[in-house]
Amino acid sequence: MKKKGVKRTMPLELLNDCIGKEVIICVEGELSGFKANVISIKDNWIKVEEKNNIRLINGDMITQIFIPKKK
Repeated sequence: MKKKGVKRTMPLELLNDCIGKEVIICVEGELSGFKANVISIKDNWIKVEEKNNIRLINGDMITQIFIPKKK
């Protein structure tokens, strides 16, 4: 349960497993997720590379991360 006044951050240990992988990230305020390669993680920021862009995302804004299984 979320306690009032306590700031929760995304667990970086789990995100470190995503570095170098293509994932689908769902962010608050967007209806669908987007595919991107995770480049690096520092503090609560995630640097990802999309088709033609590099994007910095605040970890607090991420609702879900999907890691597709390799076939």
